[in-house]
Amino acid sequence: MFQAGLVAGCVQVAVVLVVTPLVISFASGSDNDRAFSVVASLRSVYLLLAAGVALTKCRYVASTSARIRHASRRLSPSEPERVAGTLAICLLVAAFGCASFALQPPPDMLAAMNWHLGGHDAGPIVWPALMSVGVAGFGSNAHAAVDAYRL
Repeated sequence: MFQAGLVAGCVQVAVVLVVTPLVISFASGSDNDRAFSVVASLRSVYLLLAAGVALTKCRYVASTSARIRHASRRLSPSEPERVAGTLAICLLVAAFGCASFALQPPPDMLAAMNWHLGGHDAGPIVWPALMSVGVAGFGSNAHAAVDAYRL
């Protein structure tokens, strides 16, 4: 049913895999203060790109919207928009929750692994990248649910 979120999550993974090495290679040639600010800005870049992926209208959003609309009408024939609206709210809360987690420091467990990407700690890079995948997936499904609610 939630094909839009799966596709958006995969697209966001591809975006992260392209953007991260570019930023790290750019930052490795800079002095430490500038490199730190470039890597720190990855959080914002990931979230902006995830929001763009989530808000993109594509055939997967349309097909997910049609499935949500169909299921909504079957669950509540008298108020079909109620189910779609409730689902949209839940998915939006999940997307905003992932976005807020992306803006937080990585969990201690991830920081304790002491992994590195280039000369930088991996935790502050990997954590927002993972959360941005959640933003894209939940956001795209929320987009489909809002479309189902409107129709």
